[in-house]
Amino acid sequence: MKINLAGAADPPGHCAEISSPVPGDAFASVILKPPTMAAECKSSAQLALPPLSGRFARACPWTDEYVTDFKGLACITPEDDGSCRLGFDTRFEFQEKIRDARTCTPCECGAPVGGNCVADVLLFSDANCSNMLASLNEIRTEDEICREGHDDSPLAGVRVVFAQDEPGTCSPTTDVSLVDGTIESGETRIFCCSSVELVEVIHASADN
Repeated sequence: MKINLAGAADPPGHCAEISSPVPGDAFASVILKPPTMAAECKSSAQLALPPLSGRFARACPWTDEYVTDFKGLACITPEDDGSCRLGFDTRFEFQEKIRDARTCTPCECGAPVGGNCVADVLLFSDANCSNMLASLNEIRTEDEICREGHDDSPLAGVRVVFAQDEPGTCSPTTDVSLVDGTIESGETRIFCCSSVELVEVIHASADN
């Protein structure tokens, strides 16, 4: 029977219950394979997309209320022929943003080099790791250890503690994240705006 102890090592030292305990009379010995170093390095967390830059607009409906401390350009919709009326001849065109489909390309690393691992493996007859059967210490990456079993005791829990845990180092193969994809745009909206900022109190009327 093979039992994967990777779950017992993450986090190190916690009690890992063996899902199907092995009865004491079902095994004569326990063979511990040497711990293995990680085969690859994980790149750093996904970077946040850079903020969008440019000119943005927000259209709000007129209401029968006073608007105070307004700072900005007063804008209206264009005429039916698309032209802007006198006094509102500063023309802007905006496209509705439908979806930001941009992503950041991942960074990548080469295989890890170096590193060292020495583990202590503790075997228990109960799932709470209270009754220890055996302590197999200083198991190195080149070691394979065999330990005789206990006829009267099951194998139900395990702890893995690292006496030495030195991960290897990786050199980046792609160390620059690029922005890939585009912003999907919708309908073009036109605003005809005054050329002077309004800073006084404005009375908004549905008829204006």
